[in-house]
Amino acid sequence: MSEDYNRDNPKLTCVQQMVLKDIRELVRSMGKDIKSYDLPEINDTGGTGKTFLYKALLARVRSEGLIAIATATSGIAASILPGGRTAHSRFKIPIKLADNSTCNFTKQSGTAELLRT
Repeated sequence: MSEDYNRDNPKLTCVQQMVLKDIRELVRSMGKDIKSYDLPEINDTGGTGKTFLYKALLARVRSEGLIAIATATSGIAASILPGGRTAHSRFKIPIKLADNSTCNFTKQSGTAELLRT
């Protein structure tokens, strides 16, 4: 995957390179709760390079030996990301939510271990 990043990175637009740089700096500065980061929303019309940017970001993070969990809200979107799954599948989010709903995995599960690393 790092080879993919290194091969494809020159194709990134200036804006995409800046987004990757900003996100890379956020990843490097870890140690805070994810909610404390002011992460940009990558949202645009079809054909503008969103998937390409996500794939480059995933490759970059993984090439640095870090863990990147690729999730999406739909199965179609998840299927085009390397290692992608729906958020409901990855985090065992109940489809029908109630006031007391929680994700359905234990502290000892592989999902919990993945989130701790």
